[in-house]
Amino acid sequence: MSEKYVVFDFETTGFSAQKNEIIQIGAVKYDENNQEQARFNQLVKNQRSYVSTEITQLTGIKPADLLNQPTIEEILPEFLDFIKGHLLVAHNAPFDISFLYQAIIDCAITDVEAFRVYDTLAESKKLLTMSSYALENFKDLLEMNDLRSHDALNDCLITAKLYQYLQKIEEVELSVESEVTDELGQLDLFGDSSDEITDSLRRKLNLPITKALVYYQQNLERKWERFEVLGISIEREYSVGSSLNIRLHNSEKVKIHSDFLKEMQKTNFVTIMEEEK
Repeated sequence: MSEKYVVFDFETTGFSAQKNEIIQIGAVKYDENNQEQARFNQLVKNQRSYVSTEITQLTGIKPADLLNQPTIEEILPEFLDFIKGHLLVAHNAPFDISFLYQAIIDCAITDVEAFRVYDTLAESKKLLTMSSYALENFKDLLEMNDLRSHDALNDCLITAKLYQYLQKIEEVELSVESEVTDELGQLDLFGDSSDEITDSLRRKLNLPITKALVYYQQNLERKWERFEVLGISIEREYSVGSSLNIRLHNSEKVKIHSDFLKEMQKTNFVTIMEEEK
């Protein structure tokens, strides 16, 4: 079934979400019929890392271009509002999602919905045979050679066309999968549902097997608080990770993406967050 989606892409100062940062946000919003609805294109002022010569050569973004641009703290709430309620589509989505999560943490934003993500890189590897699955290598197939790669907005337009191309290939398979998902949803509504944290569930979500799982959130004083996770249930599975419902030891229930919960299990999670302030 078709749904509203936002294709997004970040240009960054490097490959580490903890050490580097977003310097351009590009996004294009589409309706259920693949009709473009709105665009989001914004340079972002760098604050903790520099724009190297290699990054400038790759993206065309110079350090001087960013001097008078808004910071991520100023622009992120607007971007989150732009993508709210939409499926997120990206090429090599784990990379962009990791930077999005890090920005959310850096900006101390807590009221964020669980993201639903479709990775065109992962899906194209399943459905297409290519010599390389880098985004620029799809431009000939999609007849988009006139667009320069490694510009966030241009990459969104290429990714959108690739997503639509893959959707046509997957149409029958997705239809069957949707029916099965609906049936399972009905079973969850009327049957016994369990949020027991089993070893098989931990393996499925790439979570530690032998230790208690934890969840962190910042309080009003921006201090990190630690909660033990007593229950996990998968709300929905996507190309990249799953949307989870987790139950904490204080009986609070939280929605979270599985990749984000996995990051929280690192012993130095809070230390990394504090160092990156």
